[in-house]
Amino acid sequence: MVAPSPDQLNDLSLDLRVELNKLERLVEGIDSLGSVASDPLRVDAAALRLQSLYTGIERCLVQITRVLNGGTSDGAEWHRRLLERMGQSTDQRPAVLSAACIAELQELLRFRHLVRHLYAYELRPEPVERLRQMAVLLWPSVRAELERFRDWLSAAAGD
Repeated sequence: MVAPSPDQLNDLSLDLRVELNKLERLVEGIDSLGSVASDPLRVDAAALRLQSLYTGIERCLVQITRVLNGGTSDGAEWHRRLLERMGQSTDQRPAVLSAACIAELQELLRFRHLVRHLYAYELRPEPVERLRQMAVLLWPSVRAELERFRDWLSAAAGD
């Protein structure tokens, strides 16, 4: 694979910044829901937002792997493998996420899969509330690690 140009690295950094700002607003919305355990409509809202949060984080990871690693792998397990690979450095980039962040993001990945395959009324409020709280606490670490990666992109681009 040909190394990305400084322009490609700068474009990736900008794309990540835009996505991180959108995710910040999403997490603020997740936090503002407050406890959802006693309200089925709030459970639904939290589930949708948690699914969106993981999807947005994964979008960042896909952008990184497309520019720096040539794209994602194929197969049914590509979502899980993408997340795991972001914890590993390669010849093209440093590790993007810590093992601790990956472990918690794996929970959100599993939850997203669950939400996509259940009817909303089948969701149990307690696990949704636990994940809502976990996501709000996890977000600052994920954002910091992705911002650190953006710093690496700037250095690699020669900025």
